[in-house]
Amino acid sequence: MWVSPVVPLPALLRGASFLISALLIPLALILVPVFSFRRVPRKKRKVAWELVIAVIAAAGLAVVSHGAGDDRAMQDRGRWTKAVVVEVEDLKSDKCTLRTRDGQEISPQLGEGDGCDADRVEPGDEVQVLYDPEGAAGPADEMPTSSYGGVIGGLAALIVTTGTCACVRMNRWDNEYDG
Repeated sequence: MWVSPVVPLPALLRGASFLISALLIPLALILVPVFSFRRVPRKKRKVAWELVIAVIAAAGLAVVSHGAGDDRAMQDRGRWTKAVVVEVEDLKSDKCTLRTRDGQEISPQLGEGDGCDADRVEPGDEVQVLYDPEGAAGPADEMPTSSYGGVIGGLAALIVTTGTCACVRMNRWDNEYDG
């Protein structure tokens, strides 16, 4: 997930990488041990509760890594510009469609946490934004400064620890049944 905005990958690959890393890989953490070919009868199969923690941590790791990649892309390629608000979507989370002064659309849309507030911004307003000319990272109203290293390292350690514990427990159950 970190690579998709940093490289930048085409939009189709960014969507696929998010689906794979936030959904399919964590889901595989549970499905492979449960459905792997073992001699344990179906009624005797158990899933270690640690796998649930590993799945949640893996999905969280994908989301946090994507945010870290967005920040890194903005630090490397970000450009400040005055943008004109073309449209404001006032839904659960506000989204603003922006264009540069020369008419180029800024993609993706500016989010509520990044400076788009439907109560304060309306079409025709000018806002100062930092945007990615490649369109891989979302625009922001300030330079990202957050560090994700500790969170990413902690989630990765949690995945390895809980996954290892779960596999050891499941292997013990298999050995108890065989013996």
